[in-house]
Amino acid sequence: MDVPLLFGTFINILLFYANLFLLFPQYSLKRFNVLQFAIWLFILTIVFSVIENTFDYYYAVNYFYNEKIVFQFEEIITTSFINLFFVILSVLYAIIRAWVRNEIVARKLIEENLKLELNYLKSQISPHFLFNSLNYLYSIAIKNDDNETAAGLSKLSTLMRFMLDKSNKTTVKLSEEIEYLESYIELQKLRFLDEDDLTVSFKTKGDTEDFILPPFLLINFVENAFNHGVDYKLSSVVNINLNVYENTLKFTIENSNHALKKTKEHTGIGLKNVKKRLELLYSGNYKLETKYNSQKYVVKLEIKNLNERYK
Repeated sequence: MDVPLLFGTFINILLFYANLFLLFPQYSLKRFNVLQFAIWLFILTIVFSVIENTFDYYYAVNYFYNEKIVFQFEEIITTSFINLFFVILSVLYAIIRAWVRNEIVARKLIEENLKLELNYLKSQISPHFLFNSLNYLYSIAIKNDDNETAAGLSKLSTLMRFMLDKSNKTTVKLSEEIEYLESYIELQKLRFLDEDDLTVSFKTKGDTEDFILPPFLLINFVENAFNHGVDYKLSSVVNINLNVYENTLKFTIENSNHALKKTKEHTGIGLKNVKKRLELLYSGNYKLETKYNSQKYVVKLEIKNLNERYK
């Protein structure tokens, strides 16, 4: 049995998978630039080559104990070139694998968007007709000095305009998504009187113009907050915080839990669809956390900017 050959093969395999599962993923996530990635590959190759040659030397000393064995530094260079070949092979394999995965994700997203668009069209009766009708009703409300109805129609019109314009888009600006959420929140608040015990806050921080994300990604969380966290007869709170920092969006929504017995509804079809879209788009590179007790329900979402992918 050629032990040094087996150990050398083990080193080649170790180098291949060390790059595939450790270094290349870090480079893909933009934690390394090209130069840093190349330096790390070089260091890894040299270190493993030294380990391999050191093993060969001590094995030879112990196996050929009657002969004089000299450590050859030139062998490290030869071994390094052999190991470098496997490293380059690993890089090429990782690039091809990442490209194939991105293509699969892109195809799935196209199919998902087509399904969403089809379901949207099926659920609407001439959306453009409804939009124009809303504008007509809005003008009537203004003419009759019915400001509350006019405000509601205006917000509903904004929501529908966003749905018509963005339903076939892959991504939207975060600022546009925020405008959509604000219109929805204002429309929901019109359901309540001034004397109702309802507190709603929506705070944003950071650069929302350059951050892009899939359309309608956050609305399900807001809808659930109002559906399960607001009650006319009880004190209700909905707090939404949206923070963009270092190309990362941190979205937190906290609401009263008036539906403890119906907690499973929070993870109904809407949230299942959101999780499916998150998995398709971010491939596990996101954080979604939900917590609840008898008083409140909290959702925390953390996602990266998709701007790099769609440049």
